[in-house]
Amino acid sequence: MPFQFVDQSDIKNTKERKLIRSHVMKGKNLGKKRPRREKRSESTAEKSTTAHRTGSAPSPSGNESALATSGRRTQCESPVLAVTRQLANDFSLLFPTKGVASHTMLHLQQLCFYILDVTSPAEFCRSTGVFEWIWFQLAFYNKAYFHCTIAIASACAAFLSGDSGHSPIALCHMSETYRLVNQQLSSNKTVSDTTVAVVASVNIYDRLYGDPEKAMVHHNGLASLIALRGGIRELAKRNFVISEKAFRSDIELALHCGSNPKFSSQDVPRHLILIDPRGYPEPYKHKDAELADSILYLSVCPELCGVVLDILRFSHVLDQASRADKLDPAAYQTTLIYVGYRLLETKLPRYVSGANTNFDVLVHLALTGFHNTFCFGVGRKLLRFPFLMERFELAARAISISDGDRSRQMVIFWVLLVGRLSSLTHGDDLWLVSKLKALASELGVRTWPEVSNALRSFPWVKAAHEAQGEEFWNTEIGRALPLNSCTLPHDSLPI
Repeated sequence: MPFQFVDQSDIKNTKERKLIRSHVMKGKNLGKKRPRREKRSESTAEKSTTAHRTGSAPSPSGNESALATSGRRTQCESPVLAVTRQLANDFSLLFPTKGVASHTMLHLQQLCFYILDVTSPAEFCRSTGVFEWIWFQLAFYNKAYFHCTIAIASACAAFLSGDSGHSPIALCHMSETYRLVNQQLSSNKTVSDTTVAVVASVNIYDRLYGDPEKAMVHHNGLASLIALRGGIRELAKRNFVISEKAFRSDIELALHCGSNPKFSSQDVPRHLILIDPRGYPEPYKHKDAELADSILYLSVCPELCGVVLDILRFSHVLDQASRADKLDPAAYQTTLIYVGYRLLETKLPRYVSGANTNFDVLVHLALTGFHNTFCFGVGRKLLRFPFLMERFELAARAISISDGDRSRQMVIFWVLLVGRLSSLTHGDDLWLVSKLKALASELGVRTWPEVSNALRSFPWVKAAHEAQGEEFWNTEIGRALPLNSCTLPHDSLPI
């Protein structure tokens, strides 16, 4: 058979060209065996890339695997995480991640998903993308921040796996973070917002391990750095995400230690506060008159009236958001911060004793507990403040529930129920259950629908409290009440 070249100039059909090339290559490779590619072990690949990026960091432990597993589980449970998973599926498309180990990238992704779930819960907030948050962008542009972020991810993994000790990887990265921060602060360079962000993240790490004394030291340093940058108000204008971390740290440590906060409600950006009377959304303004006529508002002392109205507004906004239009995450966090400062700034009269004073103290603590049901820790666990828990137990044990004033009894009923569902009790307080049973009999409520109906005019968000409240009621209270306790119709309840 004579050998001849194939002239392709006359072949206009693309399919024919592909067919010819395929036929030629089959002949060329006929009889050859295609060697199977050897897979490079993940541990080798990760070890080399980690060494390139982070130096001699230890190899990943089981704690960090727990973070990845928990993140995958949470993604299925929360719609917002499913959305952010799609938006930030590959950080390499958004940030310069060359040289960062694959397992490290996975842990950063899981940490982003976890924090977004906490700071913008899907039941109240619109979903948002990870790439919008400078809090995570900094991890790829600042070494100190990168190391601290990995340490926080490792710490979260340790807690989720039931290990409350310090992760070796976390300690390694925190050591590097301290070295780099000290290097930045000891230089002649002006303090930057990035340095402020790193110190704020160090403070988060301290609070994760429940070390308020150490966290307070770093928070004092953070406040000093913020002052050098023009103050918290200027920082909030330039970069709200960093200021938000400083605000949250300030409120948490004040509740932990019983100290005065470094900042105030006046420092919170007004345009983001959903319950600010000057910018209160129109659909909610008509509700103010009704809120000011509620039992809780009319039962407390004048010093508490302002913050009670703020809490009632906040509860109404959240209840509406869970059923209708979702909130902007930044506005949600800002309003939560604002309410936290309002609670801390509300001071009851000193050196006055008596039943009324104890009643107002108890209501103030319950309002704080209600606020804390929206402040989450690792795995959406409620934050606990021993200082508040001790005060609440003392006041709740001393309160009288048999004075015959039904409005007052209903307020105490709400106080004790919120205290049980929030972080104000240990969850096994028999004395509190006993008081709730006695009040339920006095008020004539037995079933959970009756209780839920009676709580309509109090700070109570169905999306956050209803399921947990119903479970507690049915298991601890309802079954123990006598059948004839339900003696009053619903419209006779003080609601």
